[in-house]
Amino acid sequence: MDKPSYLPLLNTIAVNECKGEVLLNAWADATNDDSLAAALRFVAIREGEHAWAFTKRMCELGYSVCEDDAFQVFQDFDGLLACVRSDASDQDKVARVSSGLRGDGGDGGDPFATFFQDTTIDPETGGLLGRYIAEERDSGRRLQAEYERVANTGSSSTSELAEIKDCINALRAEVQELKRLKTVA
Repeated sequence: MDKPSYLPLLNTIAVNECKGEVLLNAWADATNDDSLAAALRFVAIREGEHAWAFTKRMCELGYSVCEDDAFQVFQDFDGLLACVRSDASDQDKVARVSSGLRGDGGDGGDPFATFFQDTTIDPETGGLLGRYIAEERDSGRRLQAEYERVANTGSSSTSELAEIKDCINALRAEVQELKRLKTVA
């Protein structure tokens, strides 16, 4: 039997999903934002399950995962991991992680669009890829919603702080006016 032409794809998925699980769990452990942590853990579970499922499929086909042969989605995995474990703000982590990924060529296109161009994919692998794609798209939507919420939280926190300062200043002015009125009376 010839080596399947889609083996590099399965290998790349297995390697990068494993790294994704580690990265997202590390971030979930470091954040104080419960909603973000829940989303990160949910997606991390999927990433881990994908890593194992594709590793298993490669084993069933008679091959093993090789990190050196995989396309690396994370440009600086160790740097990203250090960032998400740090005390940097979640807004900074979103920016760092978003800039540290590659996969769609930077053109905003669908990174999964070409997966089924290989007409030799067997039905079992095809089913696995189909579920993977659907779950990855859902995970992407979940994370994007959290990233947007976190980004907006950062800017609204600044405006809320400004509002609180304005209220404090207004209260100070009222107290001063009350003191003045008391002295006059």
